[in-house]
Amino acid sequence: MPDGSPSIHRIVARLVNLPLLDRFATARSRLGERDVVLITVESSGLAGWGEVAPVPGHTEEGIDDLWERVCGHFDSHGLRTPQHATGMLAAAFAAAIADLTARSSGAPLWQVIGGGGNVPASAAIGVDEWGNPDRQLLDDAAGSGYRFAKLKITPTTDVSRLALLVGEYPRVRFGVDANGSLDVADRSRLEALDNLGLEYIEQPGPRDDLELHRQLCERLVTPISLDESASSIETVERIIDRRAADIINLKNGRFGPDTTLDLAARANSAGVRARLGGLIETGVGRAHSVALASHPCFSVVGDIAGSDRYFADDLVRPQWTVGDGQMALPDGPGIGVDVDEEAVAAHTIATSSVG
Repeated sequence: MPDGSPSIHRIVARLVNLPLLDRFATARSRLGERDVVLITVESSGLAGWGEVAPVPGHTEEGIDDLWERVCGHFDSHGLRTPQHATGMLAAAFAAAIADLTARSSGAPLWQVIGGGGNVPASAAIGVDEWGNPDRQLLDDAAGSGYRFAKLKITPTTDVSRLALLVGEYPRVRFGVDANGSLDVADRSRLEALDNLGLEYIEQPGPRDDLELHRQLCERLVTPISLDESASSIETVERIIDRRAADIINLKNGRFGPDTTLDLAARANSAGVRARLGGLIETGVGRAHSVALASHPCFSVVGDIAGSDRYFADDLVRPQWTVGDGQMALPDGPGIGVDVDEEAVAAHTIATSSVG
């Protein structure tokens, strides 16, 4: 537990199922709902919130195993569970404790970590049935004021159509994300993507092939960003040491706030830019992402979007929305939004607690 954090009197874990407004498809998954674990740590009448939001096909850990682990930790370790948790559970506990600590001080989390200013929003655009970015989703995002979009692509994406699509939105900046699915032997496809004026190409090849990505960094003009490859502290350090990426996509849901900021600083010091990634979190995880994305070590627009792109109700008040292409930093203490526990209860399918 970080120095200066309040003494925890109770911990609650809730397994939550929240339907998506629209199915979200990538090269690796098709999601119609989100199963997440919300973590609450309580002390002296205050509560800090964190979220575990694994995505099938994208994260190494799955929701069933994570739920079993947190319940087992409660049985074995009680209130010392945060010190014994690992992986995404450890990240969620670290986030919840950071929220609780900031709330105890009366300061917004973004201020505590050294962030500031509004956060540029970015819309993640899933693919249609043919594996091309969904035009309707992009139209909706552009019409809502988004100035940046990350287009999901697949091995069947028509690059010539993609080029036309990008050209139709001169006020929107674009990155693409293959989620490690491209045929990396198809050099002509990568060269065609390199001609589109993109902000980055994210995870073009397999997560374990750092040599391939190092070569792409040398050969392509478009920056190479790695996400799935950056799955642990050790893999992030290898990426940096081998110069296998121009940009590293770091996720609070994988590392927790302190480690995420530390890894971003390490990347920056080595000349590798950092962007704050997301996992289609509810308003709880989204609040942590907004706070972190405001930190100056994240120089590339991250995966930060309004909740209304995904959920009818994201469980927090006020809900996360985009104005003039930005996410406004909240003034309230901690993550700056209040969790609507009645809304959470309506979507909770299992609960476990200790203390």
